[in-house]
Amino acid sequence: MTRIWKLEEAKTHLSQLIREAEREPQVISRHGKAVAVVTPVTDAQSLETPASGTEPRSALEALLGNFDFSDSPDEDQFPRQAGPMRDLDL
Repeated sequence: MTRIWKLEEAKTHLSQLIREAEREPQVISRHGKAVAVVTPVTDAQSLETPASGTEPRSALEALLGNFDFSDSPDEDQFPRQAGPMRDLDL
């Protein structure tokens, strides 16, 4: 059964959370709101690979490298200006 861990509890008992996440996803909450899920690697790896040329459906797909960037604009379509850099007031 998926468990909801308070953030403080998840920090304190990280090893236990990881052990339980190997079996099924574990939810971490902060201020009563679910903010993260720790899931087994096999679940993350089994995500369907998007078709070539489509945008990733999730950040995880993009991070796993299953996204085809071949249709991204080329840099020569957006040339850089060779002039002096502008000053920034920080």
